[in-house]
Amino acid sequence: MTGRRISSADGRRVATAAVAVAAALSFASGTGAQAIPASPSAAPQARGSDGWDSEAALLLIERAIEARRHAWADSSLERFRADVRGHVYYLGDILGERHVIRADQLALDVRWQHPDRSMQTIIGRRHERRLPTTIDYHIDHLFLVLDNFRDRIGIGEGHEVRDVLHPAAAGAREFYEYRLADSLEIRLRDRTARVFELEVRPRDVTAAGVVGSLFVERETGAIARMRITFTRAAYRDPQVVRLVVDLRSALQEGRYWLPDEQEIEIARSLPWFDFPLATLIRTRFRVLDYEFDEEALFSLAPGQVIYSYRDEELARFDGWEDPLYGGPIEEGSADGDPARAVADARGLLRRQALLGGGPLQFALPNASGGVRARRSEGLFVGAGGAWRPNDLTRISFGGGLAVGEARPQASLGLGRRLGEVEVAVDGWLRTHRDVGPSAGVGALRTLSLLARGEDYEDPYLTTGGRIGIARRGGPVRWRLGASLERHRSAGLIVGTVPLGDRPLRPVRPVDEGELARLDAGVTVRLRSGSGARWLLGLAGEAAADGVGNFGYTRATVALRARGSPGGAWHWASGVEFGLAGGELPAQRLFLLGGRGSLPGHEFRGWGGDRMALWRAEVSRAITSPWVRLRAIGAAGWAGLGGAGEGAARRFGVSGSDGLRASAGLGLGLVYDILRLDVMRGLRGGSSPGGSGGNWVLLFSIDPRFLRIL
Repeated sequence: MTGRRISSADGRRVATAAVAVAAALSFASGTGAQAIPASPSAAPQARGSDGWDSEAALLLIERAIEARRHAWADSSLERFRADVRGHVYYLGDILGERHVIRADQLALDVRWQHPDRSMQTIIGRRHERRLPTTIDYHIDHLFLVLDNFRDRIGIGEGHEVRDVLHPAAAGAREFYEYRLADSLEIRLRDRTARVFELEVRPRDVTAAGVVGSLFVERETGAIARMRITFTRAAYRDPQVVRLVVDLRSALQEGRYWLPDEQEIEIARSLPWFDFPLATLIRTRFRVLDYEFDEEALFSLAPGQVIYSYRDEELARFDGWEDPLYGGPIEEGSADGDPARAVADARGLLRRQALLGGGPLQFALPNASGGVRARRSEGLFVGAGGAWRPNDLTRISFGGGLAVGEARPQASLGLGRRLGEVEVAVDGWLRTHRDVGPSAGVGALRTLSLLARGEDYEDPYLTTGGRIGIARRGGPVRWRLGASLERHRSAGLIVGTVPLGDRPLRPVRPVDEGELARLDAGVTVRLRSGSGARWLLGLAGEAAADGVGNFGYTRATVALRARGSPGGAWHWASGVEFGLAGGELPAQRLFLLGGRGSLPGHEFRGWGGDRMALWRAEVSRAITSPWVRLRAIGAAGWAGLGGAGEGAARRFGVSGSDGLRASAGLGLGLVYDILRLDVMRGLRGGSSPGGSGGNWVLLFSIDPRFLRIL
């Protein structure tokens, strides 16, 4: 069901809409809804400057309350049976990127008898775990909401939301305020309904209540759609951050408004800890068909009864029409985007907090922000915090001490959401930054340094600040920023292997000075098919030597894909190109070789101002989900021109002298989280010479966890 706007209330002023409401409510539709006397010639006027509780809005909600009270008690509706399909996804959200932890698909047999007796039965179910979890869903997460909730709304068996007054229940007018927002046409299967959008919020916005919109059909007063979230006080579980409900009905038999689709999203995180990891439950149920003329095979008991077939019977169900991953894995359609519903609701609350969670929290940017070891720092111990004065603003602060350096590091950030974009201002002091892209998760690099004396990074020190704007949601994500930084070479603090006496790899020098830079990037989620997901990424930066000490341009383009052509098979592939101009500093070279790019070759042994890199892997489950067999390959090239020749010489690298490659086999263990690979560096291309590489044994972790570990 989609909505199409056909007229506007002109900035929440409802005088014109009031005339239309009064006219629509002046006659009965013949469907059991009652008429409310009103005359177009005596149209009520909005009492407040913003239109809240205008006479037109109150007439409309009274009609909706009355229609809702009689809808299920209509004596002509004796019984129905509905065939329902649903998806339930348990997702992990890592810095805005959503990953499936568990996917469920359900088939429901729903029966209803007059006056309000129902039985819902799970007759089919299949699921897949992509990451280990012991989640146990609340029973009402797995069923259809039949009557736009009862007069008191409860979700999660009352553990998430309990006893919240329905905005169209008896007595709701005394608790809620209403505003006539707009006039819409809504497409309902084979017909179009004309509705009014009625916004609702509690009179006391700090009370436990509903915030959102009711879409009330003009002729009957029926609620064709209810898109709501809740105030912070409504959440019973302190881990619930937000809960969005979107219930859509359709007219059946030309007379009965019954459920058609429902979507619910529940976001959770720890109330005391601000960490770039959250979990979500997203559900979508769709009614395929109704039957009204079937005789009752048995009489239902009073109230609502829900149960499920046994597991072996559920597994035999074969009536699936959609794939397991055919539901709302990502943000969903624009019409049903939960983020949009929350943003709309926030605008109704007079700047009061809407989201759950504590305002002051302990915070870390990732696990390595608390404790880590690096050869340029020694042992680092850090901590931080985050303060959210409201839903749209976040102030973060952090720091720590690099024990080997005996010098502090610190950072301070301010983020503010403005509609669909986020503005951020960040500053940092003596932060250690890696010259190239990360070669592995931080926790493993700490272990590698302790055991082997290699942390797989080339660090330098930076102090500075950045201001930026970004859009982090939707199929197209982008960022723009400007920064001013001071760069300094780091030193070798840990000279030998901690568990031995072998000397460590030196810390390479960078070009020191002031860097004034503009940066931009865009990521586009391309149309996907056949189980594949495609992402296109573009990034660029430009530095001005008139302001700082460096003048250059640098750009990259990357195309990445991931898919599951069969239940046991997975594949992933990515290609990236880079090009730079001007005069690059050493810390902005494109680097290749070793872990993170071409395993089996010297770590970052090649560099230049031009680069191409392709990586791919194919895996198949051997003993799902514990063991997967993996085949991995990579090929890359780095070239030098005038832009990077001097920087490469100072940094101690050269061009790759043709194409270089790597290949190998490995195992993915425990849902493919832990990876053990044996790879060989190959010469590649048509250049002369031997294999040019070595055998290496690599232990790594799924790259999805790169930014949180």
